[in-house]
Amino acid sequence: MLNDVTGDRSAHHYPEHESYIIMTVATKSPTKWLLVDRETGQVYQGSPHGDWDRLDPVVKPEKKKDYTADE
Repeated sequence: MLNDVTGDRSAHHYPEHESYIIMTVATKSPTKWLLVDRETGQVYQGSPHGDWDRLDPVVKPEKKKDYTADE
């Protein structure tokens, strides 16, 4: 929920099951799939080998808060 006074968002909590849940994706195009862990923010892309490859974020230097352009 968005707090109207401060603009802060409270964390969302996800319920956990007692045992593991196996989820399977059947596809002919595995690289089009993304898996997002909404709790940690980690993102994975499907690979042709049937694995999930973790994608590391790339932040352009000019998009960082403390960026100063050298003249």
